[in-house]
Amino acid sequence: MAGITLEKVKGLLAREEKRYVEERPKSKALFERARHCYAGGVPMSWMRIWPGGFPIFVREAKGAYLTDVDGHRYLDLCLGDTGALLGHAPPELVVPLSEQMNRGLTTMLPTEDSIEVGEELTRRFGLPCWQILMTASDANRMALKVAREFTCRRLTLAFNASYHGSVDETLVVDFFGNLMNMPGLMGPLVEDPSKMTRIVEFNDIAALEEALAPRDVACVITEPVMTNVGIIHPEPGFHEALRSLTRKYGTLLLIDETHSICGGPAGMTGELKLEPDIFVLGKLIGGGYPAAVLGFSQEIGEMIAQRVPWHNFFGFGGTLSGNPPAVAAIKATLKHLLTEKSFAHMIPLAQKMEQGIAAIIEQHELPWYVARIGCRVEFRFLPAPPRRGIDTLLDVEYNEVDLLTEGLTGPLEMLIHLYCTNRGILLSPVHDMALVSPVTTEEEVDRYVEIIGKCVEELLA
Repeated sequence: MAGITLEKVKGLLAREEKRYVEERPKSKALFERARHCYAGGVPMSWMRIWPGGFPIFVREAKGAYLTDVDGHRYLDLCLGDTGALLGHAPPELVVPLSEQMNRGLTTMLPTEDSIEVGEELTRRFGLPCWQILMTASDANRMALKVAREFTCRRLTLAFNASYHGSVDETLVVDFFGNLMNMPGLMGPLVEDPSKMTRIVEFNDIAALEEALAPRDVACVITEPVMTNVGIIHPEPGFHEALRSLTRKYGTLLLIDETHSICGGPAGMTGELKLEPDIFVLGKLIGGGYPAAVLGFSQEIGEMIAQRVPWHNFFGFGGTLSGNPPAVAAIKATLKHLLTEKSFAHMIPLAQKMEQGIAAIIEQHELPWYVARIGCRVEFRFLPAPPRRGIDTLLDVEYNEVDLLTEGLTGPLEMLIHLYCTNRGILLSPVHDMALVSPVTTEEEVDRYVEIIGKCVEELLA
């Protein structure tokens, strides 16, 4: 591929791995200690997927930067994989959150703030009935339960290679007609996934109608733009067909905005003027504080409200859901952070980043592409963006046989991540994905593009 060889990649990777380990003795020591009390040496499994042999242990996160226990300071372009998209510990959030914490943490009773939050969610996203949970995974699980009850149907339809958190119904993929549970190493979630989930390819309208026609699908769950296996944009007319077909066959439409909220203050739901029956948003909705929101149509909301007692035998949320600090965090985020002003700063910088990466690809005639949603930019080792999830599941990310990857942690991807980390920039560990926050600067974007350019030059030298 344009003069890049596996031997060159592995040589540079070995050099960067050595530097990473040598420069982070305290993080390494803490990781070794943590292995005795945590599975995989980390308190949450995704913390283990960073390249380098062990994760960085963080001492402080402020604004657009992290500082680790070894004293290294990093421009953070991962931003908690969207959870901290609006910056780390912004004062607009920290002050009201701290004030509420001083007034109380958990009461299992509502606060006046919750009404303001519900009213703003309705104004911004269009749905009239809301619930507050702790994570988007929680919200998606509850939403699918509601959909099954409302429609008296069993099945969920998801798009191939999509991701909606740790939700059993969506951890299913279709490999050329073979329906499989994703976490195969842990055993099947169900013996026959087809009794739980129907899978079609994103952008395939004909397959979507065929899957919905039997009128046995309770809910279609989708992102407005696919993100987890690389950005896959909807083709013209796809969302219009999706909304029309779900209504035609009596199926609910759930829009999961958790990643694509990077498209604007109302996410891609607002940008594309989508009309979901159910809406989910987690991660950044509390500015990084654990919270998620779940919205319903009037009809669904009335069904839930008519339960007497409405919560029994349902498992909706949990005792801590809707706690006062989470509500205060959502209120502050909606009012001060997830705003037109923030995106007026973020999106132009992301466009500049996209153009810089595209120029590197063009200059060196690399068979790569760069894609963007709002303030989210990523590049991948394919000659053109995929239109279906299966295209990315194949893991054929290079043109030369000896450069086939071992999934998302292939040698070239690992090299780019470590190369950036060793030069003070963090990317999302599972993508070559970068996020621009409201406090990221033009100079910092230029620095990231420059580092990617130097890495490519070394690969081609």
